[in-house]
Amino acid sequence: MYSFLLASTESVDFGAIFTDLALILIVAKLAAELFERIKVPAVLGEIIAGIVIGPSMLGLIDPSDAMRVLAEIGVIILLAEVGMEMDLTELRRVGKASMLVAIIGVVVPMSSGVLAGSILGESLNASLFLGAALAATSVGITARVFGDLKALSSTEARIVLGAAVADDVLGLIILTVVTRIVQQGSVDIAGLASTIGLAVGFLVIAGSIGLFVIPRIFAWVGIRALSPATIGVLAAGVTFGFSAAASGSQLAPIIGAFIA
Repeated sequence: MYSFLLASTESVDFGAIFTDLALILIVAKLAAELFERIKVPAVLGEIIAGIVIGPSMLGLIDPSDAMRVLAEIGVIILLAEVGMEMDLTELRRVGKASMLVAIIGVVVPMSSGVLAGSILGESLNASLFLGAALAATSVGITARVFGDLKALSSTEARIVLGAAVADDVLGLIILTVVTRIVQQGSVDIAGLASTIGLAVGFLVIAGSIGLFVIPRIFAWVGIRALSPATIGVLAAGVTFGFSAAASGSQLAPIIGAFIA
């Protein structure tokens, strides 16, 4: 086992990884500063910086598995931070509005994608996949935009972020249906029910644990812990644990981080 880990470590070019990471952080921050000065959300500058130094343009950065892991950790931390700024009572108040926004945000892009594919002469299968791709929502980018605008506590932000979480579940269902239609020519009701059950089950169970179990554990540990860092480390562990559970339920790991 030790020899396997040693061989894996020796095959990783840590110098290249850290060089890429340094370049990404510096260029992204410079772009963010520039965009903030012209009153545009910093995340837009960071995205553009990534496009410029990535393989699409200059090719200074070659996305590796290590970079993908670091990026996933970053967005998980972001969504956990956003979740901590959410008020559950306020989220409940905008529940109906969030669901309406989520449904419209799936139906309109999905139907538009299918229509566009048909007009462009694509097959029905290709058009369905185009629609499914357009129906996807980036919760991370949405959260960052509201964070940059310092509007996370606004009613609009709660509606949109609630809709983004619902969109993730709806998008998963749509992708499952489209995949079944393309591969088998029909929808497997049992498979679809299993997918929906896993997603909804995770949201219900994780939410219940978060509301009724985690606070008691944190209170118990907080009284007995000697190190001030214990609660922070425990919170990080819970966040990554919820992210892993979300991934196991076929949802995006960042949904688990948001709930955590």
